[in-house]
Amino acid sequence: MDIVHLKTFVAVVEEKSFTGAASRLGVAKSVCSRRLSELETDLSSQLVNRTTRSVVPTDAGLQYYQNCIDILDQLDAANQQAKNETSVVSGRLKLSLPLDYCQIVLLPKLESFAKSYPETQLMLELSDAYVDLVSGGFDAAVRVGTLSDSGLYARKIGQMHSVCCASPAYLSEHGTPQSVDDLSDHQCLRYSNLSSGSEWMFYKDGVEIRKRVQGRFTANNGMHHKGLAINSHGIVYLPDFIAQDAMDSGELVSILTDYDTLTFDVHVVYPEKNNMRAVLRAFIEHLAD
Repeated sequence: MDIVHLKTFVAVVEEKSFTGAASRLGVAKSVCSRRLSELETDLSSQLVNRTTRSVVPTDAGLQYYQNCIDILDQLDAANQQAKNETSVVSGRLKLSLPLDYCQIVLLPKLESFAKSYPETQLMLELSDAYVDLVSGGFDAAVRVGTLSDSGLYARKIGQMHSVCCASPAYLSEHGTPQSVDDLSDHQCLRYSNLSSGSEWMFYKDGVEIRKRVQGRFTANNGMHHKGLAINSHGIVYLPDFIAQDAMDSGELVSILTDYDTLTFDVHVVYPEKNNMRAVLRAFIEHLAD
């Protein structure tokens, strides 16, 4: 049996005839009769008494009818809930976000999203590490840099640039590098979350220049590196969103400005595109705005 058989049985009982049930369901009278017979055969139970004038449920049929009504009501409620998931902006989002980018750039967007959609809940995991969205149960993640071919869907939401900078005090004591090669004579603060953390990339007249740097300090957090640079522990290669406030205040000074530095795209990535929940769709649009 399937749900069609149950709906046919309910229609026959309520219409008290195969003709009425057929008209209600938009099928032939013979189809209704066949479906009911198949249902009775599956159940090994007679559900209705058939006469030339009407169809009357048996005692077993009346009980089965009530059970069918309950089942169909629950099914309708489940279907409506599923439809609401793709039309109503509510529910929980589990997100993986890069720590510094979230705190400096995304935080205002998260707050405005929560204010715009008060029936949503945001569950955040802040880490610069790449997590597996599917196995971790994440709805989406924000990622900076080149995307790997992971089968995820992606939407660009921004762009960031790199800056090479140091404190005025450090440059006063150790001198200001005039070329990329001069970095060999300086303490450089290396970022350990990237395999290229010890290799800084520059561009001059369209030519890529890779420079392997050395230094006493290695860390996996850009804000930590900014603090070290402000305190004159070395030269740092940072995303502009981390360094900008210190550069504006004069605590850090941009160097090697004759060279271009790396530019990274920022994407929100997510594992599902078809039948996307309304809350996730709204979140992606909010970030991309």
